Amino acid sequence: MNNNQERYEVTLYIYDLSKGMARSLSTLFLGREIPAIWHTSIVVYDREYFFGGGGIESCIAGSCQLGQPDQMLSLGYTEVSYNLFLEYLFSLGESTFSPSSYQIFENNCNNFSNEIALFLTGNGIPDEILNLPNDFLSTPIGQTFQQYFNSVTIRPKGSGVRFYNPDVCDDNNSNKQQIENKIPDSSSSSTASTTKTIKSVPVKELDKSKMSDDQLENSVNNVENIDNGNDDDDDGGKITGDKFTTSTSRRSYKYEDPPITFKDIDGLAAIRKVEEMVFTMLNPEQQQCLKEIDEYLQSESGAWAIGDEHLDLISFLLNGGDGKFAPNVTLLTLEVLQAASLKEDVVLILHQDRKDHRIMSYINRIENLTLAEQEEIVKLLCNLCGQPSTIDWLMYISEWFEENGQPNSNSRVTIRAAVHTLLNDQLTTLQRNGVYLIYNLSLKEVFEDVSIELATAVLQYMHSDLPDDQALLCLTAITRFIEISPTDVPALIKMLGPDLNKYKGKNEKMDKLLAMIDEKVAKLPSFS
Repeated sequence: MNNNQERYEVTLYIYDLSKGMARSLSTLFLGREIPAIWHTSIVVYDREYFFGGGGIESCIAGSCQLGQPDQMLSLGYTEVSYNLFLEYLFSLGESTFSPSSYQIFENNCNNFSNEIALFLTGNGIPDEILNLPNDFLSTPIGQTFQQYFNSVTIRPKGSGVRFYNPDVCDDNNSNKQQIENKIPDSSSSSTASTTKTIKSVPVKELDKSKMSDDQLENSVNNVENIDNGNDDDDDGGKITGDKFTTSTSRRSYKYEDPPITFKDIDGLAAIRKVEEMVFTMLNPEQQQCLKEIDEYLQSESGAWAIGDEHLDLISFLLNGGDGKFAPNVTLLTLEVLQAASLKEDVVLILHQDRKDHRIMSYINRIENLTLAEQEEIVKLLCNLCGQPSTIDWLMYISEWFEENGQPNSNSRVTIRAAVHTLLNDQLTTLQRNGVYLIYNLSLKEVFEDVSIELATAVLQYMHSDLPDDQALLCLTAITRFIEISPTDVPALIKMLGPDLNKYKGKNEKMDKLLAMIDEKVAKLPSFS
């Protein structure tokens, strides 16, 4: 397997703020033993992140003034990029976990650790830590401990960073952008973190699904000139042929060709229609959530304000209000999601769904949904390929479990939907959009088994007589999957046997792709 997906271990650091006093005194005062008064932090990307009266802060792992943790518990691994994680921290630091929001009972360090653990891994922290017994803290001895806890210094010894002020974020008065670009350095003994700028490469999107053959050919083959400012900058980025690479961060797109997205979606019109159709059938909390989703679509950002209650409403709408709503409500909700998926910060909303997987669980039922729903789903998936962070989300391999106990993952759901839309025997519109989706996925360096599965679907589809634009996209995807699996995919071409020669002579670009494919197939060993 070609595994280039970066994974980072997530560890829970556990400290006993009572230094053993809770265990020794709790039986005397409460009649039962309480093992500790827990403070927790999350360690990931070689740094330690925690929440207290000063807001969200971080330091080199193990360097806070509490000393070494009493326990270290591995929570699993995450594929969330460091830059995205920082964006999420800043949004939390200005909302749920701002300095003024700290409450030792209701909103404390353990609530923060649980939130971050769910965001990164989909798993929370242990219940016995999260649910610190309130009856202990509410007793006279507990109140005494509370005064002590409030005086305990958890801040780092000089290497800290705060995440609540967009203008002054760290101890050296660096601005927010400097903190966002900070690269953790676990090998450094200095109290100052090493900084290095990560420059983002703009990826141009296609505005419509209906394009001329020339436009589609240009989307596949024309290499855009990327303006990185000074080409000699020290970000390590470089362009090599039709690929780009960077030494400081893994790019989600392996190729520069723009993804095909559906941008002519009027999300505001769609949500207004939903409001007209269902508003009076919702309870007051749901009505407020619907208004806030409307506000999010109108704003330039604000994904941090969308939470579980909004995702519950979206799931309720997608599933037809348990049979109470007209079928059109589901389609309009999918249009709302398509519009939202084009917003730069939508990935923060998607990550809010890492625990319950409401959106992916719905998409996983694609084969049993109406044709109209299937068409809107594949357009949504195409739009989610429109930016690096969201295509990463689509292809996460972290397992979660369906209601029936079967393991699943975002990647499995995405691949299942792509294969189904391409190979179904319904309308060519759905198949065409399936081609767009698989082409978009080929922009990312997927795992080898995924490349084989997608290549198999494309080759089966190519037994049909395809329009030149679809054939060009299919051949492009095939050549990219060959790069990932240089033996198995050519063997599939030879075994499944679509007559690719029928596309020769159509145009120079397809001839070039066919020559590359023929060369790989010819190198296969012959057993005759």
